[in-house]
Amino acid sequence: MKISIIGGTGYVGLITGLGLAVHGHDVICMDGDLKKLNKLEESLPGLLKEATDRDKVVFTNNIKTAVRESDLIMIAVGTPESQNGDTDLSQLILALELVACYMNNYKTIVIKSTVPVGTCAMARMIIKDNLNHPMIPFDVVSNPEFLREGNAVRDFLKPDRIVVGVDTPKSEVVMKELYRSFDAPMIITDTKSSEMVKYACNAYLATRISFINEIAEISEKVNADIHAILQGMKLDKRIGSHYLNPGPGFGGPCLAKDLKSLICFAGKANASLPLLKAVLERNGLQVKSITDYVMNELKDESNKKIAVLGLSFKAGTSDTRNSPAVHLLEKLADTKITIHVYDPVVKSLKEPLKSRVVFSESIEDTIRDSDCLIIMTEWPEFKNLDLKTIYNMMKTHLIVDTRNIFAPDKAHNLGFQYKGIGIADSIDKNISVPLKNII
Repeated sequence: MKISIIGGTGYVGLITGLGLAVHGHDVICMDGDLKKLNKLEESLPGLLKEATDRDKVVFTNNIKTAVRESDLIMIAVGTPESQNGDTDLSQLILALELVACYMNNYKTIVIKSTVPVGTCAMARMIIKDNLNHPMIPFDVVSNPEFLREGNAVRDFLKPDRIVVGVDTPKSEVVMKELYRSFDAPMIITDTKSSEMVKYACNAYLATRISFINEIAEISEKVNADIHAILQGMKLDKRIGSHYLNPGPGFGGPCLAKDLKSLICFAGKANASLPLLKAVLERNGLQVKSITDYVMNELKDESNKKIAVLGLSFKAGTSDTRNSPAVHLLEKLADTKITIHVYDPVVKSLKEPLKSRVVFSESIEDTIRDSDCLIIMTEWPEFKNLDLKTIYNMMKTHLIVDTRNIFAPDKAHNLGFQYKGIGIADSIDKNISVPLKNII
């Protein structure tokens, strides 16, 4: 099948285009930025080099060629969060208008971008209004992506499921042919239901994270063992183990953005979402509680140094969008404290944080003479750090481990004041008063 990807050099578009090429389709990855295309062609991901070796993918900035030489046009442009939390569809609308202008025969237009429910219906109207020849037939299909950062190639080539939203029998046949060589269950539904699937999945994952963070807070207050609690929960097959680790809150480009978008378009549909609003609110409390704890323990801000390990929103990526670490730094930036940071892949931040923090060359330089060590990302090199070595390097022995990567007992025995998520800062903490109130 001949396919064009509009937004074909973006995160979703590139993986999708190259993945479909590996599966034997002829793919055109179209992007309007020629400099970006030239740079991309010089450094394609090694795992998908097969696509270019087989001459199954080409790159272009000519949208007219991309549209007219394709049977199926997949749109994978950005749909960022607007100022009010709604979804900014301006890139999608522009792409639809341009595609419509150059259509010369029947096309299946597939929306890969994450979009609010009802966008496919809107897309049909936009295309119809911009056709040069009003009798050209077309179909609009929803086909949401489920790519995780750090696992995107595997997620596309070996997906858990493929979700397709169609409104005509012809487009259903086209989509079945598109994914014929994929070994994964295909859920075929209407476009609105398909659009909703992505939001439902991300809202549920966000809910699990906020839920376990709330359980962790209770556990800390009553001195319960969060590790034992997690083990007892995760072995329950109804619950499972994914997205059930307490931490600094969810971050990244999807969960918070999609949750806000869902809340926005649900409000327009007169749906009340108190649970999901609470999930978002709870997530915001995580970084605030971490900051409040650190500031309370350090007391005097003058001549204090904080060491922050990890800037990306999770290990395995350089993405700092909505990163809890960045939110933490934004709060600490208003203090007099000196902030040293280290991340194995993130080496710079946008202003004003760039000028406010000190990027250290090594983990050791970051930690040395610090009054507080904060672990914000679960990179393997952080997990392998020797606590005794850390103790000897620090001026004040306070660790705030937001990823629970260290053994609390070992830290306490060495003399650290250790605070995890769901782990009290002292194993000898007297909790008789709160327990009396509970019982």
